[in-house]
Amino acid sequence: MQLLEEGKVKAILMRDYGSIDVLSYEEIATPEPNTDEVLIKVEAAGVNYADVMLRKGIYIIKPETPFVPGIEVVGTIEELGATVKGLQVGQRVVAFLQTGGYSEYAVAPQQQVFTIPENLEAEKALALAVQGWTALGLLQDLNPDQTVLIQAAAGGVGVFLVQLAKIRGAKVIGTASTSEKLEIIKQLGAEVAINYGESDWTEKIAKITDNKGVDLLIESVGGEIGSQSLKCLAQNGMMIIYGQSSGKDFQLASSDVFFKSLTIKGYLVRNETPENLSQYTKKLMKLLDQGRLSIHVTKFPLEKVVDAQQALETRKTTGKVILQVK
Repeated sequence: MQLLEEGKVKAILMRDYGSIDVLSYEEIATPEPNTDEVLIKVEAAGVNYADVMLRKGIYIIKPETPFVPGIEVVGTIEELGATVKGLQVGQRVVAFLQTGGYSEYAVAPQQQVFTIPENLEAEKALALAVQGWTALGLLQDLNPDQTVLIQAAAGGVGVFLVQLAKIRGAKVIGTASTSEKLEIIKQLGAEVAINYGESDWTEKIAKITDNKGVDLLIESVGGEIGSQSLKCLAQNGMMIIYGQSSGKDFQLASSDVFFKSLTIKGYLVRNETPENLSQYTKKLMKLLDQGRLSIHVTKFPLEKVVDAQQALETRKTTGKVILQVK
């Protein structure tokens, strides 16, 4: 076993923006918390499309390099900043970060640190965080009698969206890119699962809905799929865009929007208040305790971050992708 230099920890360092090669497994100085932050000994870190976009330099933030990427971790509080209240050393937590998660130790603002049960597995805690929070935020406008179309429904957010929409009483149509993922979507409770890689996928949705379209469409693929998605919306329907896993934007025709009185919204979980995220955590934990949520994960060791991001970027993963640290 390799011994670390005193005051050093293992982490993934991003020295530049660009291809997967900018990520390296190195020793860095142990991070120190500011007065309103906590230091966390990390068990596992989440891998998200946001991380891929950040690496490519196309995310909403662009920190100065070098830095440690990663926006979410689960672990144990090791140290408290001078002004931190309501948290204690030794508590097990899940935390939402700006950067710094791909490391053995990370710091997080106290308002974005949430305590979790001691017996809750790290991967479940991480899945409940960004992906679970995002799914709940996206479904705020969904009514029980509506039909919802969920793009990339076998992904980290998608698996929660399917289950939470079913719990809410909606009819769920899910899409994915492979037959294996379509089977997962059906197992989660979707009435219909469609391959959006097939040329007639929008026609299938029209047939399923008797040419009425869907009431709510949750879009995260972008590119041509995002553009085609408009055809699937019903009169007075709503599209919520929360990502672009294809890495491509798409254009909206204004005539398509006003002829059908459509509502187009964007969603980013970073814009939620700490109070909302705390409430989301409680709701998700309750459903998990009741056995009403199934959590799917794909795991990689920290040093295999390149494999993890490549698998996510090429759509070879299902559910939540995590880096195991502990």
